[in-house]
Amino acid sequence: MEKFLRKLYKKFLKFDRDYYLCDVKTWFGVEGLRLNKKILKEFYENYQKVSFLEFLGNVKDIIYSKNVFDFITKNAVDDWDLWYYLKFLEKEKIIKVKRTSKVSLLKKEIRRVIPKPQTEKEIKRKIEKKLKIKIKEKEPVISMFKKFQDFVVKAKWDQMPISMGSAIFVVKKILENLALNKRFLFIGDDDFVSVILTLADENIECTVCDIDEQLLECINLLALKFNLKIETRKVDIRKQKALGEKFVGFLCHPVCTEEGVKEFVKYGKQQLGKDGGVVFLEVGDEAIGNRFLFLQDFFAKENLIINEVIPNKIYYPWILLHKEDKIIARRLFSMIDKKIVTKNPRLGASLYIFEYLPFKILRVKFKKSIYSYL
Repeated sequence: MEKFLRKLYKKFLKFDRDYYLCDVKTWFGVEGLRLNKKILKEFYENYQKVSFLEFLGNVKDIIYSKNVFDFITKNAVDDWDLWYYLKFLEKEKIIKVKRTSKVSLLKKEIRRVIPKPQTEKEIKRKIEKKLKIKIKEKEPVISMFKKFQDFVVKAKWDQMPISMGSAIFVVKKILENLALNKRFLFIGDDDFVSVILTLADENIECTVCDIDEQLLECINLLALKFNLKIETRKVDIRKQKALGEKFVGFLCHPVCTEEGVKEFVKYGKQQLGKDGGVVFLEVGDEAIGNRFLFLQDFFAKENLIINEVIPNKIYYPWILLHKEDKIIARRLFSMIDKKIVTKNPRLGASLYIFEYLPFKILRVKFKKSIYSYL
């Protein structure tokens, strides 16, 4: 099926380029520019061409949609982009477009290799059924697996588990954005998101690399017990740069410093290949501040396009991890009831979702007005 999808991708690039080169000449602000075909091809190659995994992600959005026009709002594109995909997929007998704006998937085998999105309720229901537990969304995620393993949080690696509800939300976003059932990488996983992800979709294959041997042993134990497709490797990302295989995406939850983010993201990007990939970054603003400007520049240089930034959905339940944590605890306890403080978040984080563009783009220079949609 993957070979079929790669051939389909190549056909789409030709279809997409041919229509684009014809259509763009008629667009507002472009029709009077008299651009030759060579220049227009440069525009397509640098600005319009999608990677293999981005193509599959767009196919995914269409085949799993309740209304094909959701494709426009989800991807912040217009009806031209929607039509190109609908027309191509119908021509190749992948889908049948209904007058009701829904699609029928004709080549149903595709569902085996393109993961289906799931709601948080669906994920929660599956986890509760398989683990035989009741999920408490505000509790630390490691509490979910207490009866199966004995993981201990370690301050020396700045481990701090997110809440169960936060972890389920992250899994939902991975399933929403993951375009192909090939191996997905976790760079550190003291939140056990790899386990929740593979419990939610048994077809997903993961590799977890971490420096903590005990954590990896706990994940291995859970993978064995629930027959999950998880492989673990002990890795210090400061020393080892290549894992020897390419992944379709990765999740990293780095030390919340500028250098920590750069180190983890660079390591993960080295594990992606020519197909592109999706990158998930969980990070809170503990010691970064206005240096996020420098990180934005870093993301651009690493060919990472920000698709989504989600605040207010990931947080860490109360925990005393470092010596200085006791100081802020005393200060808060002096103002607010201790029971209330300890039931609320200790730290918040944002989830950044990037598309990795596997080829360099060049600026195509020519004189145009602000209204030239090119």
